[in-house]
Amino acid sequence: MRFQFQSTLTIKIFLWIIITISILAVILGILALCGVHIEISNGQAILLVSVFSLTLLVSLLLATIHYKIDTTFVHLNIAFVDMLSNRIRIDKILNIVIDDDKLYISYLWKGPDPVIALVAISPKRYEQFKKELISLNPNIIFYENKKDETADSEQ
Repeated sequence: MRFQFQSTLTIKIFLWIIITISILAVILGILALCGVHIEISNGQAILLVSVFSLTLLVSLLLATIHYKIDTTFVHLNIAFVDMLSNRIRIDKILNIVIDDDKLYISYLWKGPDPVIALVAISPKRYEQFKKELISLNPNIIFYENKKDETADSEQ
């Protein structure tokens, strides 16, 4: 199962601006190299294409960050590369906690003390993420800290 990484709106907007500028710069450089009359030299066009191709690639990779659950591990992938290097074993997950509209998992890794990790996915997908993990490891304890709305309204 795949879950898209949820970033802030500011980061999303910034990323899409970089992608758009990079695409336009690469197109401009290619047009200049193909002989379209643009006020840049061939050296500048080559530099433009090479630098902005790299920024486009990095931006697109950042846009593909996602969590992937297989039968053994929870992966945090950028494109096809697992950034966690199989660190989160599903059989080592102790808890899933939803607190303050954020999803956390605690798991054992290299020692007796658990690691607590924020899972940055859409809140709409929390239930699906939880069900997927609990179906693979029924020993996972789930806890949700619900806000007491009546206490908030009385204050």
